[in-house]
Amino acid sequence: MLGDIRSHESYLKFIVEEFDNHSISKAFLKDFYLELIIWCSLMDLTDTADLLKHRYSSNPRGRKPRNPCDMLRSLLLMHYQDVTSVDQWAFNLKTNRVLAILSGFSPGNVPSVGTFYDFFNRLWLGSTPHLSNRKKRKLKKPRKKGKKNQKLEPKNPKIVEKLVCRALKNKNVRYSPKTHDQLQILFQSLFVNKSASAGLLGDTWSLSILADGTPVETGGRPYGKFLCDCRKKGNWKCNCNRQFSDPDADWGWDSSREKTKSFYGSCFRQSL
Repeated sequence: MLGDIRSHESYLKFIVEEFDNHSISKAFLKDFYLELIIWCSLMDLTDTADLLKHRYSSNPRGRKPRNPCDMLRSLLLMHYQDVTSVDQWAFNLKTNRVLAILSGFSPGNVPSVGTFYDFFNRLWLGSTPHLSNRKKRKLKKPRKKGKKNQKLEPKNPKIVEKLVCRALKNKNVRYSPKTHDQLQILFQSLFVNKSASAGLLGDTWSLSILADGTPVETGGRPYGKFLCDCRKKGNWKCNCNRQFSDPDADWGWDSSREKTKSFYGSCFRQSL
């Protein structure tokens, strides 16, 4: 059960008071944190609590949960600061009073690493962090390699055309719930709809959408971890199941970086 959620105006008042209480120089903030302060000031995340309240218990037995608005803001700050480790970010909040205050926390009372992972579980609607089983056969390394900036031939030619024809043919397509639905709802409600209301997207009834894809490298090993004893018998190329730390990632050739790697295929869209 969530307590009283402060408004965005109350959050702005909070950071001003905290800066004064901890005697943080305005000149120091202007020289080193002005861009971050403006960025956080323009981002109203008050609706986060209503959008996520169904993901919290109505009768919590332990400690009251953190304000989801502050948790989301802190994660966005983490991304803005190019920090990819939750452990590192939790440490940064403990040692940097400005980052803690901008997140919405009082210095000395910041969330732990476990609190961030608990918040991840509230954002992800799946029972497991991965879509596929961690134990599976080794991915086959692609044999063909293209030249620099030269893509491989598509496995499914005209796949977009086929999908469009399928969508037009079946107008009453039922949407099946996805594990990332909560993230999509947050993005739409907190950013897309507000940008449209402010006129930043132009005429929303006349949009042209462009899309392009790019591989995003992961830290997972494409070979996985051996679970069998085949190597002891001299067989290093067995087809037994292996355990993968990132089983949803694919393995392929990145023409821009000229190397084979484990990656996610992401698609970026731009509305015009």
